[in-house]
Amino acid sequence: MGRNAGRKPLFYRGKEQTPSLAQSCVSLGDWFESALGQEILTQQLALAQPLVEGLFGYHLMQASVARQVDFAACSRINHRFRLSPCADSGGAALVEFEQLPLPSESIDVAVLHHLLDFSPHPHQVLREAGRVLIPGGHMVLIGFNPFSLLGLSRVFRSSSAYQMGNQLRAARVADWMNLLDLQAGTIERGFFRLPLQHSDLLAKTAWMERMGNRWHLPCGGFYIIVARKEVARMRTIKLNWNGDKKPALTAVPSSPRVAAKQRHENHKQKR
Repeated sequence: MGRNAGRKPLFYRGKEQTPSLAQSCVSLGDWFESALGQEILTQQLALAQPLVEGLFGYHLMQASVARQVDFAACSRINHRFRLSPCADSGGAALVEFEQLPLPSESIDVAVLHHLLDFSPHPHQVLREAGRVLIPGGHMVLIGFNPFSLLGLSRVFRSSSAYQMGNQLRAARVADWMNLLDLQAGTIERGFFRLPLQHSDLLAKTAWMERMGNRWHLPCGGFYIIVARKEVARMRTIKLNWNGDKKPALTAVPSSPRVAAKQRHENHKQKR
């Protein structure tokens, strides 16, 4: 046996170190209560609520890693419920988002708040959320942008909870959506200022927020993707099993002289 016998592959060791979504939810709930977390939640609500308000249906599912936010409060959908990955998030049910206990094509609107950022299996979470959406249903997905001042703060390797996530790019998530028949449409971005944990310092960098919104810069600290589930419908083709022959096509004469000559030849053949 070689030197590497019995050793686990490197990618497996990385998966062991990845915390579960329930474990991340506990620390994220405390982080969103800080000055920086509250500012981000305020901007996310300001951008997401008008998007959710414009979506209609019968059933709305909301899933978040933060217990302090409700994106569906302004929705016109009557049946709204909340699922949670941990017990202290105030959800209606505690579930594993890799295997949702919901029937396929049963939800009109699904709101996912940072689930992909902190799940060990983000693609499976997105697949399950797409499975329960009805054809024509909408998904509102919120995630952290790694190409931002907030995302670049990971190089300092601090113990902040938001720095422990997957940091998925919006373009990558949109590609995953396309593979799952989810057509990504509107992408909103917010929080362009420095990630500071002081309210006074955050207020002094408000000019960065105005500049980012005015120029629609792609370096916002978070993004919001609105996607619609598109399912190609099969078209049935009816076959004629009776064997009826189609009538033969005849050419139209180009002039009266040609038509008269054709009638004369037909008369001679009958004789």
